[in-house]
Amino acid sequence: MSNELKPISVIAVIVLILLAPTIRDALREEAATYVSDSESSHDGLPESWNNSQVMCVLFPTDSPHSNFNSGVTMIEADGSTYGVNTEFNGTGACVGGFTGYTEGMPFLLDATNATSGDLDVGYDVGDWGPYVHTIGGLNANNLTGNFSGAYWELLHNGEYSMVGIGDLIMSEADVILWRIGTW
Repeated sequence: MSNELKPISVIAVIVLILLAPTIRDALREEAATYVSDSESSHDGLPESWNNSQVMCVLFPTDSPHSNFNSGVTMIEADGSTYGVNTEFNGTGACVGGFTGYTEGMPFLLDATNATSGDLDVGYDVGDWGPYVHTIGGLNANNLTGNFSGAYWELLHNGEYSMVGIGDLIMSEADVILWRIGTW
């Protein structure tokens, strides 16, 4: 009987080792808690980000990002994945847990860098400052549909930003959101 248990024990240990990352991710997803307050710009974001700076990018349903096409992936400032909020309105990614930024452009670049290239930003600098045309490989200038044109729209704490990202002054706990706007 003990000779039969050795191979079974070895197989069980190998299976547990192989499944450990999947089990860890499932437990982390289940433990993820999100802010539920429609009056807060942090609504739908991880509770642990409640007093930190966050950048979110939402992709259009007809132009989803290949890595962020099921809910909104929450990415920590260090690049690790917090979880995916499937209750969030849309698909894309949010990068959060930042503090200390006072200017929008450095924050944008550092937040996108935390995604290991998944949300790389393309922009041109003109008379009015930086103009973001591409995020995560989606160039708004190349979108077509029942509209005259498209652009990456910037929201600051849930409101349309009155300035571009190059002139945006940030405070602690600010949330910036990028999404496609059309005219």
